[in-house]
Order: sequence, then C-alpha cells, then structure tokens
Amino acid sequence: MRDRFELRAQNPVASCLIRQLIVPRIYIDADWPGMADGLVDVLAIDRDGKGDAHIVQIRTKAADALALVPALLKARAPFRWIAFLRGTEDEAAALALISQESLYPPDTAGRVGVIEVVKMAGDDLGANVRIKAERFPTPTYDLAASFSASHEAKIQYPG
Repeated sequence: MRDRFELRAQNPVASCLIRQLIVPRIYIDADWPGMADGLVDVLAIDRDGKGDAHIVQIRTKAADALALVPALLKARAPFRWIAFLRGTEDEAAALALISQESLYPPDTAGRVGVIEVVKMAGDDLGANVRIKAERFPTPTYDLAASFSASHEAKIQYPG
C-alpha cells in the first residue's frame, strides 16, 4: 500500500514533466502495457498522446525508489523515471545516485531519470529533475497512441 506522500507526490511530479514536455497527456495510476506488472504512478505521453511515453514510479525514500530501477530497465517506454522525497537518501542510496551506474542498462542506451520531490511552505509539494532521463531505444509510438485513444487523461491540454 502506498503512503500519503506517494499519492500526494503524483501531481507535483506530473507538473515537473509538464514543464519538460510539449502538450503532454498525463495519466495517474496508469495501467501501462509496457510494464511487466502494468501500473505506473505517473504516465506522461508527449505531443498530445502521440509522442514519447514517460513513466514514473514514486516512493517516499530514495532507496525504495532505486529498488524499482531493475523493473524500469525492463519496461517498454523511451523515458523512465524514479521520484522520491529529497533528503531521504541513506549512504548507499546517496552513493548510487552519485555514481549513477545503476540507472544505466548494461547493454543498450538510456538512463533512468531522477525526480526529487520537495516539501515547501504550507505543506505543499514541488518536484524538480535531479538527473535527466536519457532515451531508451524502445519505439512505443503505436503503444502510446493506442493507450491515449483508449484511456482518459487526468491532465490534458488542447492541441
């Protein structure tokens, strides 16, 4: 079961991606067919649902988010991200984030990106990219367009 932070962090993480993308469609708790277990916390499909898919898994602690990287490396999406609350890194997680080695697949291009969620005044949350995701060689335009056509976005902008 996800905690309150992970649920609340979905909107600031979505806003962070909105700042990076062009007319994205945002899905929350999306059943993305490109993931082995299906569910992703935030899915953003660029270019009004016809472009690159960005999948994000959110955890409160950095170590828990880093533990999701192996599953993300197997996912079908050009851009993959983890997100966690800033300041929750233990020593092992801090070293992993500095080296970034675990964010890269062993045999192809791509890097899992890192989004930090920050607590702001008034118990509000914000989010910023800490490590930019790099494109994985996974063409999913048909998958993204099919998903967009059959699912209603939680956040959508007129094209």
